[in-house]
Amino acid sequence: MAPAAIEFSIVLPAHNEAGNIAPIIAELKRLMSRLGRTEIIGIDDGSTDGTLDALRVAADADPMVRYVSFTRNFGHEAAMRAGLRAARGQAVIVMDADFEHPPEVVPQLVEQWRAGFKVVAGQRTDDAAVSRFKRATSKLYYRTLGALGDVQMEPGSADFLLMDRAAVNTINRFESHELFLRGLVRWLGFPIARVTYQPGQRRHGASKYSVGRMVELALTGIAAHSVRPLRAAIWLALTFAALGLLFVVYSIVSFFFVQHTVAGWTSIMAAIAILGAAQLFVLGIIGEYVGRILRETRRRPNYVVAETESDARPSVAAVDQSERMLPAAE
Repeated sequence: MAPAAIEFSIVLPAHNEAGNIAPIIAELKRLMSRLGRTEIIGIDDGSTDGTLDALRVAADADPMVRYVSFTRNFGHEAAMRAGLRAARGQAVIVMDADFEHPPEVVPQLVEQWRAGFKVVAGQRTDDAAVSRFKRATSKLYYRTLGALGDVQMEPGSADFLLMDRAAVNTINRFESHELFLRGLVRWLGFPIARVTYQPGQRRHGASKYSVGRMVELALTGIAAHSVRPLRAAIWLALTFAALGLLFVVYSIVSFFFVQHTVAGWTSIMAAIAILGAAQLFVLGIIGEYVGRILRETRRRPNYVVAETESDARPSVAAVDQSERMLPAAE
């Protein structure tokens, strides 16, 4: 009798989450036991704290727990990409392994998927514990992305997503080096539903999202979905060129008609500083895009796999062969 098809795949990117692996897998197995046949895929993103060992133990205990381990830390986006490629379910759920994406919200994602939505996005609602600065910068970023980019994203958007197999297959055909998943699923145009949630409490370890990491993610989101900053750089350059032309006209008029020239260096230094800052800003925008073009043209893989659960589990053919090699009982 053929085994039942896998209905759900849950992808858990993990970097130094050894203490969270066993609890979140146990919680997800409990929740999904009444929803459909589910596989859980842990992605070890170059952890150094025993995360891989925890995944090995979980995979040994349950054949529906799988894992992919990288040779080093390739980043959260690479881990999500590896999970999407490894997933076999008709619906794929991507969530963090640290409980900040609450497992109890997963049944709500499944409910919306069964209602016909191809993509179900978790939307974070911040409580009073989140600083005003973080809430303000988050809103500003998504408004900026909406103004500059070709996708509209709601404040609180996160990589807590359920995607139908059709959406996953489409994403897996993308070969771009950087994967801004929360923006890409909206760009695809599939029907999307939103489920709000409040972030859960991390049980073990520390958050991996430093200020630098969040800035990098913000730049990726804008550069991956918009060329408008390049166009803005052109207009900025033209604006300062016009201001420079007006300054030349002013200087000529002052010299021939007003019969005086501007004495001192303050105005000159101010003009040089403004123009220099504008030039550096424009070059910075261009450099950001050129750097991303360089990464794409190198055609390097997004990640390198060191080990999967299949490396630790003997195949049926191997088991049969080993049994044939055993000496016959006398």
